[in-house]
Amino acid sequence: MKAVTYHKYGPPEVLTLGELESVTPKANKIRIKIRACAITAGDTELRSPKIPTLVWFIVRLFFGIFSPRIKVVGGYLSGDVVEVGEEVSEFKVGDSVFGISGSSFGGYAEYVTLNTTEAFIAKPSQLPYDEASPIGLGLDSLHFIRKLKLKRGEKILINGAGGGIGTYAVQIAKNIGARVTVVDSVDKSQMLHETGADETIDYQGEEVFSRGIKYDAIFDVVGTISKWQCLKALNSGGRYVSAIPSLSYLFWTVWPRWVGNKKIMTGLASPGKEDLIHLRDLVESGKLKTIIDRRYTMDQLVEAHHYIESGKKKGNIVMIVPE
Repeated sequence: MKAVTYHKYGPPEVLTLGELESVTPKANKIRIKIRACAITAGDTELRSPKIPTLVWFIVRLFFGIFSPRIKVVGGYLSGDVVEVGEEVSEFKVGDSVFGISGSSFGGYAEYVTLNTTEAFIAKPSQLPYDEASPIGLGLDSLHFIRKLKLKRGEKILINGAGGGIGTYAVQIAKNIGARVTVVDSVDKSQMLHETGADETIDYQGEEVFSRGIKYDAIFDVVGTISKWQCLKALNSGGRYVSAIPSLSYLFWTVWPRWVGNKKIMTGLASPGKEDLIHLRDLVESGKLKTIIDRRYTMDQLVEAHHYIESGKKKGNIVMIVPE
């Protein structure tokens, strides 16, 4: 089968298209013909590598200290089941599915073999493969919005709202009934308004907190704004959560208790099938949609990684695998 691999850390040019041997699924696994795979900022960080300080050593232990142990990345995908193990009852050959491939990754390929315990579920027949593939990113959005315990009528600021996680977070917050202010570059403003944002802030043109607005919750998707400024911008009882862990949280998780009972949080999402089903229900009811900026083929992934690293991506970009 065709697959895009990398054998050393470095720029996008370390990605190469070649042939890999297909793996026959064991008793409790399924084999999927990939139809689409989201290409994410996380993929580029693993390849480069650009990883936050707190988790660098842990991630490198898993992926390889000096060279990558997992040669095929890509974790958010959709496709068709083409083979099932003898113990599998949840799926059958011909089922269209989508979800997260978990620690095995493998999405930059024609086929992937997965354990049935991974967050994978049936794809609605009317949902195109390309729109289904990035939905697993919404599990991070859902996790952090829930962590904020956001309520109807509250004001939330989402920093870095123009990417995959951010665009899903905007919609989830709006579905709760919150008033959403987003921070990103001005060229993403129209897309973010169409996604549901009430107000936009161009971080390149103004200071994020220069308007003097107080928020009940702040979701920092990209970890680029000052935690001290966030604390000052929060109402009493306000909550801040970051999707990017760092060592500084050891200090910040204690300090806010002394300044108006405010809370700073971080962490990692634990994706599960029940939450993915919840997102699918939102999609089917028209309350959640996937924003796709560009589509690439497997032989264009070097270009795709360069585009992601340019910071210009609006929503998601997707790799399309021909039928």
